[in-house]
Amino acid sequence: MANRLWDSYADGLSLRDAMDRLLEHSVVRSQGLVSGSNGGGARIMPIDVFEKDSDYVIRAYLPGTKTDDVDISAERETVTIKAHIPGEGDKAEAGDYRWIVGELGYGDVVRTVRLPVPVNGSAIEASMEEGVLTLTVPKAEEAKPRKIAVVAK
Repeated sequence: MANRLWDSYADGLSLRDAMDRLLEHSVVRSQGLVSGSNGGGARIMPIDVFEKDSDYVIRAYLPGTKTDDVDISAERETVTIKAHIPGEGDKAEAGDYRWIVGELGYGDVVRTVRLPVPVNGSAIEASMEEGVLTLTVPKAEEAKPRKIAVVAK
């Protein structure tokens, strides 16, 4: 057996090849995030969350969803949004399809957001416009900053 030096260029992988291999073998599919055998896309509910004055604003992308198909709940510092996004997979004939690519995402979705402070769940306002759900989530009174007056003695 002949000894030969390791040639980093000829024997090594490029960083791109190494990352491709790593990602190909390390995909973890969470239950409920990926659709079943019908070939539909991942059931992800994209959101934006930001703070504005004494409220948090949560925007969720729910294309084609009717307001009756949205359920919102809040407890302490968490807000949960449940919804049904309609799609091709909902149709009766979808079982006869031979899916090639299905990335649009449809079906039941759930997203729970943990906010930094407790919220006032009874005062949450929700509206839907052009497939975007907007929640205005007020902070609980005990979580709002208070100005404390200093008294001279």
